[in-house]
Amino acid sequence: MRFLHAADLHLDSPLRSVALRDPDLAGRLHDASRQVLARIVDLAIERRVDALLLAGDVFDNGVPDVATRTVLARALGRLGAAGIPTVLIRGNHDGLLDPARYGALGDSVFLLDADRPSVEIGAATIHGTSHSGGPETRSLLPRYPAPVPGRINLGLMHCSPDGTRGHDPYAPCAVSDLLEHGYDYWALGHIHARQEWRGDRALVVMPGIPQGRHIRESRGGSVTLVRIDGEGPQAEELPVGLVGFREVSIDLPGDDTQTARLHRIADGLRGAAEGPTVLRVTLAGPGAQPFAAGAGDARHALSELAAEIGELYLDRVRVAPDLSVPDDAAAGDLVALMRLEAGTAGFREEAARMLSDLRDALPPEARDAIDDDTLEGLMADGLAAVAARLSMARSE
Repeated sequence: MRFLHAADLHLDSPLRSVALRDPDLAGRLHDASRQVLARIVDLAIERRVDALLLAGDVFDNGVPDVATRTVLARALGRLGAAGIPTVLIRGNHDGLLDPARYGALGDSVFLLDADRPSVEIGAATIHGTSHSGGPETRSLLPRYPAPVPGRINLGLMHCSPDGTRGHDPYAPCAVSDLLEHGYDYWALGHIHARQEWRGDRALVVMPGIPQGRHIRESRGGSVTLVRIDGEGPQAEELPVGLVGFREVSIDLPGDDTQTARLHRIADGLRGAAEGPTVLRVTLAGPGAQPFAAGAGDARHALSELAAEIGELYLDRVRVAPDLSVPDDAAAGDLVALMRLEAGTAGFREEAARMLSDLRDALPPEARDAIDDDTLEGLMADGLAAVAARLSMARSE
């Protein structure tokens, strides 16, 4: 049998923090989530799968508007007309979803929850449970029935396998427990980066987000095609994302002319683009410092170049600070000591904890403003500011 496994579509995610920086990009990503759903349906029909499996967070909240609900109903209706059923569960984002709001999604759509934990599709029995709106702090596995003898058994679960870092600790579970439960395949959702875990006869897959929404979701953009036969389960990653996310660093020598620098930047942007692409750019080297002279200068210059290349969006543009040590011996020793301290495990752990506390205090839609590389940038900027201030004090 063949199944197409997807999760975390987050249809019509509000993208508030992106919209504040770039309304055009927010609109492009909003449209992309719907277009990716259409691509998933096309793939399911093209590969003639036995069912589409959606492992939670189809919507970004529990009360999608009628337009968003209509997009999903029409897409799954097209699958149903092709003889392909859809089996889904609710995740932590759409846990309060009322399946009857605006009318049922269709006879070919099966929502698994406490009232209906299993459904039979051909030779397979698919099991699942849905989030109910409250926090899930314990494993959901005890709610899943034992495998049905003589049939292919699949489980849909929205969870944090082995307490995955960087996500809310929703429904933590041990991968080893999933592999030993007796199912042939576990279709997971919740973590937005793809992962696989294989046992002797079982396979656990987190497919990743089909369409990333910000730079921290650069590892998304895929769904998983599952084949289960006498040889056991096999999984194939299939790309579906329409807009990619990449980080690029462009080194600018100090002896370049302005024209040469712009050419070098344009080449760097062009080389990083793969279709519609959102870029986070760092300008480094002595030639980058003039771009730091005025607020917004670097972004303005790069926006002009990106517009000429086409289908490039700038997430952020950062000028790497000048970390040169002041000539004054005492000041240089002080900066060197600070740099040494900033590299110690204790300092970094404490700084990371403070940054994590700050991120947790932000609204969920704004948390992507602080990601894994923010700490490095803050520390570098702080050291550069101290070095610059010491140099100024020496010259006064």
